[in-house]
Order: sequence, then structure tokens, then C-alpha cells
Amino acid sequence: MFAEELTKVKESETYADELQKKANVDSKQSIADAKTKAEKMLSDARIKAKDIYDTLIKEGQEISDQQYNAFLEDKKKDCADVISRARKNEESAIALIAERIVRDSVNC
Repeated sequence: MFAEELTKVKESETYADELQKKANVDSKQSIADAKTKAEKMLSDARIKAKDIYDTLIKEGQEISDQQYNAFLEDKKKDCADVISRARKNEESAIALIAERIVRDSVNC
């Protein structure tokens, strides 16, 4: 009977050793799987962040272009207004200059 009990204890110890080895293998595999999954998640997050970054840069560039073009149009209108006012005064400026030239040449 003692031999039978001793055999059962040895079988139990062997089974426990096998379970412990399997647990170690399983835990290493779980860690490897988790690491692979984490690397995939990180890669996906980087790709998503790059997509968001590119989208925001594109939107910012479009807004900047619109503002730049609106500013240029505004300044073109300002320049056209200045030219228009200058042309309205052109005749009187020419007459004033001619009058002074004539007056100064007469007074010499």
C-alpha cells in the first residue's frame, strides 16, 4: 500500500511538473501574443495619427491659401482704387504743374 501511495505521489509530482512547464510555455506564448498585439496597435495608432496629421495639414493649407488669395484680392482692389483716384486728379495735377512752369518761366 505504501508503494502504491508513493507511486501516486510521484505521479502527482510529475503531473504538477508538467502543468508547471505547460503554464510556463503558455505564459511565454501569452506574453509573445500580447507583445505582437501591442506592436500592431502601436503601428495602427501611428498610421492613424499620420492620417489625422496629413488631413489637418491639408485643411490648414487650404484655409491659408483662401486667406492669402482673399488678402491679395483685397490689396488689388486697394491698388485699383488708388490708381482710379490718381487718374481723376491727373488732369488737374498736369494743369497745376504746367501753370507753375509757365509762371516760373515768365518771372525769370
